[in-house]
Amino acid sequence: MLSLIARCVLHQLQRTTLTRGAGEWVTVAGSGSAPTILAWIAALWCDYNSSRMDSRRAVCAVFVLYLAASLQLTSCQDLTGCGGSKGCYRHPSDCTGDNCIAFVTWENVGDGRTRFSMRASQTENLAWVAVGLRPESVPAGMVPADVYVCTKDGTGVERSENILTDAGRWNSVARYIPDNSVTTELLSYADNVISCVFTRIASIATGDATFYDISGDNAYYLLLAVGNGINADGTINSTYHAARRETPIALKLQSDFVVPPEPELLGCGTTRGCFRQPPTCEGDDCTAFLTWENTADGQTQFALRASLNGSLSWVAFGLRPAATTEGMSPADVYACTRNSEVKRSENVSPYDSAARVIPANTVTPSLAVYYTIPNFVTVIECVFTRKASLAGDATFYDISGDNAYYLLMAIGLDINADGTIAGKIHSQRWPAANALKLQSEFALPTPPPATPKPGGDLVGCGETKGCFSQPTGCSGSNCQAYVTWQGLQDGQVRFVMMGQAQGWVAFGLRRSNINNGMSPADVYACTSDREVKRSENVSPLNSEARVIPADTLTLETIQFENNAITCTFTRQPFLQGDDTFYNISGDNAYYVLMAIGASINADGTIGGNRHTDRWSTTETQKLTEFGAATGEPDPVGLAKAHASLMMIAWIGFASIGITLARFFKPLWPDSKLLGQKVWFTIHRACMVSCLLCFCAAFILIFVYKRGFVDTGNAVTVAHAICGIIVTCLGIANPIMAIFRPHPGTPKRPIFNWAHWSVGTLAHLLGLVTVFLGIGYQTSLLSGLASYSFFIMLAFVIFHVVMWVLFEVMGRMAESKGRSNDMPLKTAGGDSNQQLANTDTEPPADEEGENLSQITDEGAAAKMILLCIYVVGVVAFLICLVVFVGLA
Repeated sequence: MLSLIARCVLHQLQRTTLTRGAGEWVTVAGSGSAPTILAWIAALWCDYNSSRMDSRRAVCAVFVLYLAASLQLTSCQDLTGCGGSKGCYRHPSDCTGDNCIAFVTWENVGDGRTRFSMRASQTENLAWVAVGLRPESVPAGMVPADVYVCTKDGTGVERSENILTDAGRWNSVARYIPDNSVTTELLSYADNVISCVFTRIASIATGDATFYDISGDNAYYLLLAVGNGINADGTINSTYHAARRETPIALKLQSDFVVPPEPELLGCGTTRGCFRQPPTCEGDDCTAFLTWENTADGQTQFALRASLNGSLSWVAFGLRPAATTEGMSPADVYACTRNSEVKRSENVSPYDSAARVIPANTVTPSLAVYYTIPNFVTVIECVFTRKASLAGDATFYDISGDNAYYLLMAIGLDINADGTIAGKIHSQRWPAANALKLQSEFALPTPPPATPKPGGDLVGCGETKGCFSQPTGCSGSNCQAYVTWQGLQDGQVRFVMMGQAQGWVAFGLRRSNINNGMSPADVYACTSDREVKRSENVSPLNSEARVIPADTLTLETIQFENNAITCTFTRQPFLQGDDTFYNISGDNAYYVLMAIGASINADGTIGGNRHTDRWSTTETQKLTEFGAATGEPDPVGLAKAHASLMMIAWIGFASIGITLARFFKPLWPDSKLLGQKVWFTIHRACMVSCLLCFCAAFILIFVYKRGFVDTGNAVTVAHAICGIIVTCLGIANPIMAIFRPHPGTPKRPIFNWAHWSVGTLAHLLGLVTVFLGIGYQTSLLSGLASYSFFIMLAFVIFHVVMWVLFEVMGRMAESKGRSNDMPLKTAGGDSNQQLANTDTEPPADEEGENLSQITDEGAAAKMILLCIYVVGVVAFLICLVVFVGLA
């Protein structure tokens, strides 16, 4: 602290003349506060002993400043007195000074002025720290705001204003500081720490509405931000913050010095307990979270926060006794509502809750806010303390000592007229897997890994649980997907699902009298948003979102990691009066459907989203029995066959066939194969084989998909569209060849150009389509090795390099007076005197061109290159096809 004070003093000296008297120096050091007696004595001594010696006067001034600042640390960012003589807002909220990312303090200093002190550190390449004032009428966001900035290169506090541009984007613009309205007392930068102190008058009478009046009952949210970039002129206009926070409530800055605590996840598992959804969220990205920690007076402080894209009316947590291991009742429930209130209720049955009075002096709210942020996201936050117990009230659960409870958390979309949630059904809810002693246990058990180890969830298949897996016989982590079911003592059925998917994994139940298709079906999906959603397949091509009836499904665990979604939940066997909620008890049997998908809707449901893969059992299953289900023949084999045939067609046959036609017509001039030139026979065989392969692959993928692809995945759609175009071009080219004009006829050059253009475009687009299918990070074929993309890239580079070598060899031959690499023989003249006029010829012609007069000169080198090319193509193709087979 002394070194910081010294820096403050020296920096202050740079901004102040050395002609002041000692009394003035003390005033500077105290910045308007009453100096200590010791500082005054030192000041008088300096005045008496240095009246004619400016250098000694300066030394005394430094000494007085150092002494006064040591005894009165306000000017140099001391957090003493927070909540009493001054207000303090800090990030993180429990930091004490040097360990803060940033903090700001404010206090009254007389004459209607307010002193603001800011300090920032712990930020890489720190360039500025700023405090902003946002009106109470604007409950969220960064605009509008009156902002005061201290920069690392500045000589004084600067001012800007956060505005919203005409394009609806956030920005800041520089604002002048009205005369005598803001006084910089300290601005220091050293060792990546910015410290500054300034005073501001409450208001000005010049009609500047952007200079907010902070006097009286005018209340503002405080914004605190740090950044690591500034403009060339030293301003921060249009530069973005590196970190920022805002007070949870608006404050009257001349009288409110207590900032209520905010819901936050700092210290989870050590100083406080945390229960969050999704389990790995960090704060703003959570759907909901609850924290609890002990307070100094023996109470427990609870903090709740929830956010939802759309309407949100309440977030609640409940305490269910450890003796009750399932369900939502009985439970003592506390809800934070959109009315900015804390309400209490009690779950009294599996399907209802009743309002409960909060006994006097048992629950003390310190924060309850509801606000909307951009993109129509609604947020509810509250913090309150609760007594451990209440004598004589058994519904007010005693959380002291060894008493343990399961934590329940839920959010809802509707409240009653009186602000309570009694009788209102949640939209989502989450129970903790273990009971906890809330005053001593702060760490929730670590959830299971997303991808199960071989034999994990599938242990006991056919004995203690039913299982349906793909591929059939897979053991866990090598499965593309599986679902297991197991009956529990209370009549419910526990389901465990896993799918290698980006969006969702789902299972459905199709009635026994429907022996084919995916509809109608009652479907349950675990999504990448870490939620369980229900839908109903209502037609072969569509599904609709369905509400999960209250207390019919309990999510136990759900994870989305390493491109795998796993979840465990229990389901009631039936729901009286709801025929869409299929009864899985007794002898009722269903076909079990399973599917994975790449995309979900904005609300997290899968309704209307088509699968990327799906499977169905060949026989109906009684979910009260545990036989291992068998599925239809593995359709993934069709996808692998499609991919393999397409690569054989376009990487293998097309590449070799086109290369022969482009560069190797002059070879084997006096030889024929099957009655045609050797090059043409091989070219024709390659291209016919290419045609057969890609046509077969084209049919297979439609059989596999049973329609078009999921339109929610842009890469999948692009792959499908390119594949259709390639197939059309590949079919059109041989049809054109069948009706080609004879060599030497006027229309033959037109055919040559058209045949070359269509073939080349089909080959290039075919390679692009293969790239889209392989993917850079995730393939459209689940399980394909990620480095397959780079093998494909290496093939393209190899192909281009070999074509360049072939072209160079041809150009070298032409430079020596030869056509097509070798001189033409003549009837009696020198071969270099009668050359073919290649400038008037169309692109390389077909089998009818008379090339029998070409010599064998240069053939050996080209044959070696051709062999290298063919071997390389085959090697790359084998690698890719093998990887597809292993996917």
